Amino acid sequence: MTDSNNSKERNNVKKEIKELVITRIEAQMSPNLRLSIGNQGSLNANEMIEHVKKGDEIGKQIIESHLRFIRAQASGHLLTALTSVFGE
Repeated sequence: MTDSNNSKERNNVKKEIKELVITRIEAQMSPNLRLSIGNQGSLNANEMIEHVKKGDEIGKQIIESHLRFIRAQASGHLLTALTSVFGE
């Protein structure tokens, strides 16, 4: 595979990840809810989506937090943590 093909593939993956995160935000976040991210103040769902689309530093933090959560679910770490807190 050439460097140009690798670059296109990486861009497609980044675009798909952004779309995944945006879909998760739209599906899971109430329009009335605001979340604090770093020292940027609180953001509502639409503001979070805009940052993800832009790919700025806040958007990258949002994406990474969603990816960490998905990885924890997939690996079973989330269930283990929940079980240790709430018992079986």
